[in-house]
Amino acid sequence: METELAARWNDLTSFLSEKTREKWYKMIIDAYTPRPFRGITHLCAMFSLFDKYKDHLKDRYATAFAIFFKNLVYDPLASDNAEKSAQLLHQFAQETTLDSENYVADLITASGSYSTEAHLTEGVCGAEDVHYLIDFDMAFLGDDEEQFVSHEKAQRKEYEHLSDDEYRKQRAKVLRFFLQIPNIYATKELRDDLEVKARENIAREIELLENNGRMY
Repeated sequence: METELAARWNDLTSFLSEKTREKWYKMIIDAYTPRPFRGITHLCAMFSLFDKYKDHLKDRYATAFAIFFKNLVYDPLASDNAEKSAQLLHQFAQETTLDSENYVADLITASGSYSTEAHLTEGVCGAEDVHYLIDFDMAFLGDDEEQFVSHEKAQRKEYEHLSDDEYRKQRAKVLRFFLQIPNIYATKELRDDLEVKARENIAREIELLENNGRMY
């Protein structure tokens, strides 16, 4: 998995010196590796979707950078992870010759809310890179039940600072948001593939959380 990720990074950053390329790759790996959920496996899953839908992207190059940097800063206690991740992208751009710096940073910050107008408007689909970026990040909600449970276990580990009761309350609130908006997925492709299953998974999980059921 990491070998494939390294090859992707090296290809994407072929314009950099080896020293700079390796420095930033180490920073990325060091940030993602310890995390139970939004870690290396999640990053690779996003790139699998990137490969599947790259022909729909307006700027593949920028979107690939956005995937690497989107969750580079991820503190479960913070509300400004996207902004801090974008700051690291700007730092990276200052050390390199990244032409699409502002566009990549905008993708990262815009994806921080996990919803856009297309997610919030009945009958509307989105086809911009930011729509795909968010949908790639949230695709796990539409996995099969066994995988979904595995994701939820990993999510719980990232919130070990919360008591079981507080976690149930907060997680149910987050999941309820996705049931209440018209579209969990903005893009037609991921909506067609994952929307129904995601809603089933979320509804089942909320019921368990609210009834003091499964606690990972």
